[in-house]
Amino acid sequence: MNIVWIGLSWLFLMHVLCAVLFKLDKRQAFFWIRIISIVLLTQKIIDYGLSWIQSDFTKMPVEYSAITYILFSITFLFNIKFLKTFVTFAAFLSGIGYLITFPFLGAVFIEGNGVFTTVLALINHSLLYIGSILVMRHHLFNAQNRRSILIMTVLVVAFSITMQFFINFENRYLFIYMLLDGRILYNLFHNIDINGFIYLPYNLLIVSIYLGVISIFYKINKKIYNVKTRSEFLLIEKGAIHHEHTV
Repeated sequence: MNIVWIGLSWLFLMHVLCAVLFKLDKRQAFFWIRIISIVLLTQKIIDYGLSWIQSDFTKMPVEYSAITYILFSITFLFNIKFLKTFVTFAAFLSGIGYLITFPFLGAVFIEGNGVFTTVLALINHSLLYIGSILVMRHHLFNAQNRRSILIMTVLVVAFSITMQFFINFENRYLFIYMLLDGRILYNLFHNIDINGFIYLPYNLLIVSIYLGVISIFYKINKKIYNVKTRSEFLLIEKGAIHHEHTV
């Protein structure tokens, strides 16, 4: 089957699954969020641990999604409140970003990373997406607190940049570094000369897109949460009507 159709089918399946999980109450939803967290954290501890034991420190969580796996997991396993806004946003962005791009770049991912790693990445990003949707379903984030997302984003980027000074990542295909230094432009536009005149508007565009996604995140969160509250109101209303009838 064509990788495009596989990716689109998987994307559709994930949204069907999310629709089913919408029926969970808050206690059940956060139970599954913790299960997702345990799965992701355990997998990453084993993955990174085995590499570090062999002194292979190029397997370092420097990618945005790789850091999100860890932060999302520990946040909901240990109830770290001040991180919840950022990790939910980061999980949403990482998850939906991968799910949307996979149908069109899946073949490239497989060619560069192999089938097993690509499939594992697809599953992990899907878990992040499902986890973020479950959180947004039962928790309404205050859009006025978007500063916490920006602060954590700066810290994540600073961490990734710092790691470059200690570890040689030249033989690894790391999207975050290609994005930060503009190398991704070479893949999109051949023979382009990256200089100050290109680099400045490029970075402004990246920041603008990121801020736009943050706004979209809050709007989706509000919509999902409002659907939940409306459903609960209708159930209460029906219960009240039923109670009056029986009395």
